[in-house]
Amino acid sequence: MGVSSPDTTVNGTELAQVLVRCGIVLAVFNTCWSAQPAVEAVSTASNSLFQAIPSSSLAKVLIHHGVPAVLGMRDSITDAEALSFIQAFARALGERLPVDQAVAVARQQLLALYKFNQPAWTLPILYMHPEFDGVLVQPLEQIKTEMPNTAVTGFGDIPRAWLRLMSSVGNTPVQAWPVDTGLVRVGRGEGNDVIVSEQWVSSKHAEIFCRHSSDGKTQPNYFLRDFSRYGTLVFNAQQWQRIHHQEIPLISGMQLKFGSSQGQMLEFIIEAQYQQ
Repeated sequence: MGVSSPDTTVNGTELAQVLVRCGIVLAVFNTCWSAQPAVEAVSTASNSLFQAIPSSSLAKVLIHHGVPAVLGMRDSITDAEALSFIQAFARALGERLPVDQAVAVARQQLLALYKFNQPAWTLPILYMHPEFDGVLVQPLEQIKTEMPNTAVTGFGDIPRAWLRLMSSVGNTPVQAWPVDTGLVRVGRGEGNDVIVSEQWVSSKHAEIFCRHSSDGKTQPNYFLRDFSRYGTLVFNAQQWQRIHHQEIPLISGMQLKFGSSQGQMLEFIIEAQYQQ
C-alpha cells in the first residue's frame, strides 16, 4: 500500500471503502459542517439559488456505503463546544451505553453548559444503519438463557450435531462447535457458546436445542429459537427465510445467517449415523 502525501484528498466514497475494509463501526467527525449536505447552484429566470443535494453529506455517504454509525455536526461548532461534547460522549461510551444513548447524554451536557439560547446541543447528528443496534461494548451483565424444561437432559440419547462456520470461498467449514449438551447459545455477548462478533447480531441472539417428541418414542429433534432484534436467516426450500422471535425445527445441512444477509454463513449438521 502506497503512502499518500499530505496534499492527497479522498472523496466520501473512497473514505467509506477504507473504513469498511478496516472494520470501523463508528466514525466521529467532531468538526464543523460534517453532517451538512453539499449544495448546488440552481438558476432561475431572476437569480441563482443554492439548494442542498439529497444524501450528499459525508455522514450519509458513509452510511450508504456500509459504515454502521456516523456522527457529525450539522453546522459550525466552537472548539469549546466540540470539546465538551466529545468528553461527555466518550464518558458515556466508556460506561457501555449504546451509541444513540451516548449521543443523547452528550447533548444533554451541552444543553446544561450552554443553555437554550445557544444552538450547541442541536448540532450533533447521529446516523445509524438500520441493522446496527448501537452497541459498541457489551454490558457487563449478560442474561443467560436457561435450558428449556422440554430439552433433552440425558446426554447419551442426543443425536450428535455441529454448528459449522463456512468459508466465503469454496463453501468449506473453517470452524465447528459441537452441540453436545443439547443446547447451544448464539450471540455477540461473552456468555454465549458460539460468539458471532458482527454488529447486526444481538447479544442474546438465538439458541439451538434438542427436544424429545411429544410421544417420547421417536428420535429427538433439534430446533432453533430466535430472540434477536433483526432475526435469523434460514436457507429452506431453496430460499432464505427470516425467522424472528420464532422457533423452527432444524434439519441437517440447513444454512443459517444471524442478523443480516451480509453476515457469516453457518451450517447445522447432524452426524450421519444419527440421521434417519
